[in-house]
Amino acid sequence: MWKRAFAGLLVLATACGGPVYSELPQRINPSAESHPLQEGVPSGSLPTVDPPPLPTLIIRENGSPSSTPTLVLPTLTPYPDDVLFSIGRSVEGREIWAWQFGEGSRTIVLVGGIHGGYEANTVVLSERLAEHFRRHPEEVLPGIRLVIIPAANPDGLLRGNDLEGRFNARGVDLNRNWGCEWSETAFLRDIPVDPGPRPFSEPETLALRFYFVAEPPDVVIFYHSALGSVFLGACGGQRPGAGWLGDLLAEATGYLYQQTFSYYEVSGDATNWLAERGIPAAIVELETPDDPEIERNLAGVMALQAYLTGDEGGNEAPPVALPTQEEAR
Repeated sequence: MWKRAFAGLLVLATACGGPVYSELPQRINPSAESHPLQEGVPSGSLPTVDPPPLPTLIIRENGSPSSTPTLVLPTLTPYPDDVLFSIGRSVEGREIWAWQFGEGSRTIVLVGGIHGGYEANTVVLSERLAEHFRRHPEEVLPGIRLVIIPAANPDGLLRGNDLEGRFNARGVDLNRNWGCEWSETAFLRDIPVDPGPRPFSEPETLALRFYFVAEPPDVVIFYHSALGSVFLGACGGQRPGAGWLGDLLAEATGYLYQQTFSYYEVSGDATNWLAERGIPAAIVELETPDDPEIERNLAGVMALQAYLTGDEGGNEAPPVALPTQEEAR
């Protein structure tokens, strides 16, 4: 079993390289001068590319501050078929890296760390999943393309695990900055948070939106902590995946599937925007604020792959080879 207390969170240390979020005592060490994430350059020899150009935003003159910007996409997608590539940069210029495995027609995207160091265990989880599939490429089932974005908020990741680490470098809560039901006022429980001046005002959410529009996925999971539950995205009466996604993830992971989020009002949520576009999307809330809970979430990814490939050809998931204690260090 993975230990819940780390002497220092070590995120991703593999022979094949990649962005290494390492030596993070108490989850995050924001003062580490030589941290690879601060440099914005992954270690190792895997191919990388320059991040794609940001899309053009057109704000209509008569639009209110809450108007949804028009996204103008280039004619050709800038995203490569490399194992590792960047989908954009943060406010402070750090890359938002994506790992890509498999070449199938059904795409699963896993996103960690949209709330930065405040939910740093979701970054650890996402990096461990990427490490696992690099070690075991056979566990990406035929017909599947798996994309893992470990740190959607790399600036917040370096700000530590208190409330400040939840936000990007401009103090915006990135999971209140999406288009569906965006509001000028937003909350974390009863605490007001900054949703940004308009939907997709931040380079991190804009990069994710750009990627999802250019490369539409079949399913998206955003990892959060620490409610120990599964929630589905919904917007305007649309809840794609309602007939299967929540129950599937709950059964595979052991987290509780809750059909509504009733703890407090949430606006401008990423999964709700995806639902508005007809893309099944789920929030998977880890149970604790520090344990990456790798085994149960790996089981969730494998179950999701099996479901999607079963739709096409009835393939079953192979036995899952979990990382050993030695590999996990």
